[in-house]
Amino acid sequence: AEPKSGWVCVRGWRAATWRAMARPLASAGLLAHSRSLLLRRSSQGPGPARRRPGRRPLLALAASAAVATAVVLAVTVLPRHGGWAFINVLSQKGRQPAPAPSGRPDPESMVDPTVAAFATPERQELLHQLESRWIGLEAELRGGSYPDVARDPFFTTDVRGLLRKYLLASQLDAEEALKRLRATAEWRRDWDVLSYYEPGAALELFGEASNPGAEMYFADSLGFDRRGRPYVAGRLKFANSENMHPWRHLRAGVLVFELMATKVAAAGRGPASYILDIGDVAGIVGTVSGTGGLDRTYDESKNPFYAAGAGTADAPSPRMVEEFGSLDNGFAVLKAAIKILNLHYPGTIGQVFYLNSDMLFWGAFKIFSRWVADRGSIDFKFLGPNGWRDEPISRLLDTYSPEELFREWGGSGPTLDADAFLARAVGQYEAGAEARARGSSPSP
Repeated sequence: AEPKSGWVCVRGWRAATWRAMARPLASAGLLAHSRSLLLRRSSQGPGPARRRPGRRPLLALAASAAVATAVVLAVTVLPRHGGWAFINVLSQKGRQPAPAPSGRPDPESMVDPTVAAFATPERQELLHQLESRWIGLEAELRGGSYPDVARDPFFTTDVRGLLRKYLLASQLDAEEALKRLRATAEWRRDWDVLSYYEPGAALELFGEASNPGAEMYFADSLGFDRRGRPYVAGRLKFANSENMHPWRHLRAGVLVFELMATKVAAAGRGPASYILDIGDVAGIVGTVSGTGGLDRTYDESKNPFYAAGAGTADAPSPRMVEEFGSLDNGFAVLKAAIKILNLHYPGTIGQVFYLNSDMLFWGAFKIFSRWVADRGSIDFKFLGPNGWRDEPISRLLDTYSPEELFREWGGSGPTLDADAFLARAVGQYEAGAEARARGSSPSP
């Protein structure tokens, strides 16, 4: 019987295809299989697909190969490399950048690009209209579905900046922006986002003993770029896909972007950046959160959490399963993370640097940045030793001063020290939570 969903067909095909990926993707066997897959999928009715005379161009075969390559990368390379590595690419899906306004930009736009986007009188008026409507919505939420909105740092740290981001993400449609703000408020209530700000939350969510399967490999770098904007740092190979629990990893990952979003809002200088090192970690096993390392490949099919049905059974609530589906593999976790960041954290990251990528990661990015995502206003760069596809890592110094950049990446600041940079970030998260609990620091 013909499967109802293309993804069902792909999942059945995945196990038999992954070993073939070790051979060139242009092999005749894979091309033939991909063409057969697409013909079966596009067939309508009970009979075999009908071919029109003269409609057998080589272009169709090439398109089939490209689709097959993208699908294979989607269900194999992405989970293998960790979903969060690709989030900032895919979270731009379907987004078209708003046209630039005419007129002279405000000097503040040299720091925060969203200010320049509202430099014209017409857009200023649009922003004022949304501000007025937000006051009404905030009062409604406070008295009904989200009483905590008045003490939520996401909504209170920089209201105008937040509204600018949501307007841009909604293509300057104030009605759509208001709907998205309401949806974000209700999601934050259901996800219990405010618990991230409580003392002990970061320690609990990063710890393998307290949150088994968290497998965190990225966090606040505690540094800033040359314009005073914070950045996230990550070392992908400390993640162990054989031990990653889908919901626990997702919850810990959202903590990082939640606290980064409010830190960005407090700084008021525009979006953060993200440096992700995909290279080897010198055979060192992770000790802070991720249990990977050893510079070997991990096999997601050995993950006991997926095998035990944790993607559904361990969800925070049935409503979360309804919204995100069963997180029964790395790709499902990736899709859930994309949805969260795309809908609820617009404008948080403005630049991404991938360091020391291998060919599979590089190829997956190149395909998905064209086939799946519109990269919008995010700038992506590959840095490393491969001159034919990378710029040198020293280009990081164009964005970060030496004292703000880790020594392993060419700076003169602190060292990553394997995964100790994660422990330092957790310590800072906890210090901020303690300060807020004492009432001495309203910001993250």
